[in-house]
Amino acid sequence: MKKTLLTFLALGSSLLAFSQGTWTSRDTLPDSAMVQGIAGFSIGNYGYAGLGEYSDALHEFDYLWRFDPSTNSWIKKANFPGKARVAPASFVIGNKAYLVTGSVKNDGTCVTECWEYDAITNIWTQKANFLGCARTYAVGFAIGGKGYVGTGANELSNFRKDFYSYDTGTNIWTRIADFPGIARSCASGFAVNGKGYVCFGQDSLFSTDWLNTDMWEYDPGTNSWTQKNSYPSLPIYVTSGFAICNNIYVGTGDTSRWDHEFWKYNTILDSWTQEASVPGITKLQGTAFAIGDTGYYGFGYDSDAIVYNRFYRFYNNDSCNKITGYNNITDNSEINIYPNPNNGRFTLESNSASISGKNTLEVYNILGTKVFTEALPSTQGDNTINISNQPAGIYLYRILNNNGVLIGRGKVIIQK
Repeated sequence: MKKTLLTFLALGSSLLAFSQGTWTSRDTLPDSAMVQGIAGFSIGNYGYAGLGEYSDALHEFDYLWRFDPSTNSWIKKANFPGKARVAPASFVIGNKAYLVTGSVKNDGTCVTECWEYDAITNIWTQKANFLGCARTYAVGFAIGGKGYVGTGANELSNFRKDFYSYDTGTNIWTRIADFPGIARSCASGFAVNGKGYVCFGQDSLFSTDWLNTDMWEYDPGTNSWTQKNSYPSLPIYVTSGFAICNNIYVGTGDTSRWDHEFWKYNTILDSWTQEASVPGITKLQGTAFAIGDTGYYGFGYDSDAIVYNRFYRFYNNDSCNKITGYNNITDNSEINIYPNPNNGRFTLESNSASISGKNTLEVYNILGTKVFTEALPSTQGDNTINISNQPAGIYLYRILNNNGVLIGRGKVIIQK
């Protein structure tokens, strides 16, 4: 992607204290060439990285690699069957990842294609085209059973703020409320506790304000956006990051000084805290994903367009993705799950006013790993839940209120 270099004024505010997150080196990709516009996501206990192009902008790739943290190793999976793709938006629902839009090469033709990758069958399938215009460097995230894609640009023209949802069951795209910030490309998107988040990016102004620090939250229940506290450091774009528990970890993007700063945004407290910087030389346009309570970041290139095939593990003791003492969990008598056992589709019912209001449902497998989360418009009454993409077994659910306090829990049995 072409870039215009500008000078920014330094921020006068002091930085917040570092927290205790740590970085450690992991195994590098067997293919060291991918650098710009790499798609990264996680499914279950594995991470994935692929596509993108080399820094000379002459070579694009259709490779897909899977990372296994238990063995610290990569293996090659099925190649992407379409034209090589740079900077597609992505989201994951169940065992399937979706890659949407992107360009066929740097400064090349942008597309509206949507491709589904099934991690169980290792098969790619083309789905209904994205409803908006062709673009690259859009953002994507998933909430419940729907994916969301928006913003982006046709390289450095036609900057967009339109947003769309995708229903995997019906294979239909629907336009939703536009992103309320300035139209932009190269932003970052995440989903946490049933809400979507979009931050940073570049816009069309091409002035001292062409990079952004704003953070926005999307509520699918009300189809509305709310501006949150802005990032307290320099404006930034083409960042990499991941979400763990209630936190978004993001950084390593391009500013006036090519930062390798890394920050945590707490979605509950609406606050930013600086983390330990990513090790080594500052890089951008790498890839990142989280597996359980652990984040991963790697690859990218530096200010001299030198490729760095390096990969790191990030751990900050976020524990909400794990549940211990599983066998000692008893059902909350104020909450009813029916049918139970079920095929993965069930109704959560409560008649207690004490747990009414906007809450969050989390579901964990027998290993204690979170496999599903969804915002509940109102826990009081009936809420239809669908985790039929999960295998048969015993699952723990828990309900947290808006402040993250546990207000209900129990077990769900899936039989198939």
